[in-house]
Amino acid sequence: MKEIISYGHFRCTDLAPHKNRGMEITYVEKGMLEWMVEGTQEKVESGSIFFTLPWQVHGSLNPKEPDNQVWHILFHLKEDYPRPRKQFRFPENLGFSTKEMKTLSSVFSSSAQHCFSATPAMRQLMPELIGELQSSHDLRAAHSISLLRMVLVELKRIVTGEAVNTDNHNWSEKKVQSLLAQLSSNCDQQWTLREMAEHCGIQRTRLNTVFQKLTGSTPMEYLGRLRMERAKTLLRETDIKIIDIAFECGFSSSQYFANTFKNVTGMTPSQYRTHATGLTEAELKKWSNVDFRSDQEELQRIQRLTEN
Repeated sequence: MKEIISYGHFRCTDLAPHKNRGMEITYVEKGMLEWMVEGTQEKVESGSIFFTLPWQVHGSLNPKEPDNQVWHILFHLKEDYPRPRKQFRFPENLGFSTKEMKTLSSVFSSSAQHCFSATPAMRQLMPELIGELQSSHDLRAAHSISLLRMVLVELKRIVTGEAVNTDNHNWSEKKVQSLLAQLSSNCDQQWTLREMAEHCGIQRTRLNTVFQKLTGSTPMEYLGRLRMERAKTLLRETDIKIIDIAFECGFSSSQYFANTFKNVTGMTPSQYRTHATGLTEAELKKWSNVDFRSDQEELQRIQRLTEN
């Protein structure tokens, strides 16, 4: 499909401020990320669907993102659209009527939010679309077009609130959901896998399976991310000493906290606290003077990420 610029399933570790020559849709299967669109920060969590339009400068606030896995597709619209548009056109081979394009583009252009909770349908459609694009059978293009149409329609339903989350959780999944709330409120507690499993009344192997399904992470990975997010919040919004933040977030020592924090974010806690107070003049310049990333640059970037 000539309209497709890039696609793949990878860990996103490179998201410098940029604009794309098309519409980008990303399903975050795993991770907790801090992304920004047109100067507005949005927290992107596991199970989120995220989109941007050609004129929207977007990227990450952190030079190094924590562990994550995303399903990504970037495709050309009818034009590059370098400036904001209330309506725009999709490629003809997607088969949308003029009325349908008006409906879809109006919803996407007017949305102030770019990150939403993905529905069960979207969680299935994005991997299926990327898998089809990576295949080589005779009807690959036709099936990919059908799946991309479905992704766009489902995204419109998610943005407008029309989509219904029909995910039916069984008993053990409901127990783990309750545990997730407990972990969020008590991430400083020294949880063990045994304690988590006992809290849910299930075996540790079952606990791991359900965690992977609901969060895309193992229990301990998820707990680690909660601690990181709590630490970031305290660094941004309070003047609490770093050593106190370490203990409040469940780390055994300030040194272990500092090492872990730098490994995840690429910055020390002190650097993050300074950085989080606002973008520097040089960083603001990067965000304000951004040109389109070329198709070739995008392909090279995705290739690097896919190989890592």
